[in-house]
Amino acid sequence: MRRLVVMAVLVVSALALAAVNLDVFGNYHFTLSATPTAAASISYLSFGLQVGYEVTEGVQIGGGVGLAYFLPDATAATAFLGVASPTQWTLDLTVSAKYAIPINDFSAVVVKGYGGLSIPGFTGFDKLGYIVGAKVLYVFDMVDFNVGFGAGIEMRSYKSSSITTIPVGVTANIKF
Repeated sequence: MRRLVVMAVLVVSALALAAVNLDVFGNYHFTLSATPTAAASISYLSFGLQVGYEVTEGVQIGGGVGLAYFLPDATAATAFLGVASPTQWTLDLTVSAKYAIPINDFSAVVVKGYGGLSIPGFTGFDKLGYIVGAKVLYVFDMVDFNVGFGAGIEMRSYKSSSITTIPVGVTANIKF
């Protein structure tokens, strides 16, 4: 019992000293290219949460979870994702690195690189895909709360299908 209490105190102490940040993001993705070419009409929305740890001033690493909702319909999304049951959703598990370049006391430019796994229909582990992307955001800083907007480039690949998009979106960041 004593060991458990000591471990709990150590974990709470470490978390209290850590510079942990929570990002909430949402994007609309404009398609640049897609394979097969029939998937060129697909676009999608992505949103999620990401927890980051500030390694040093302006540099963060982290991981998160997100969802992607493919447009225009389930038929096109199902064909693109290569799954048997109709779905427009994927579950995304990502890791990321961010670097903030301060402009002045109230704003910064954030460069973010990320990658991870994408699971079609939440259970399509046999059709597992991957995501790789980079993004540049202009961020307005309000002490422990930031709001940013920006764009980037992202590639998703599922077996024989792939799509390259330009994500345009917003990010809200809360510092603990």
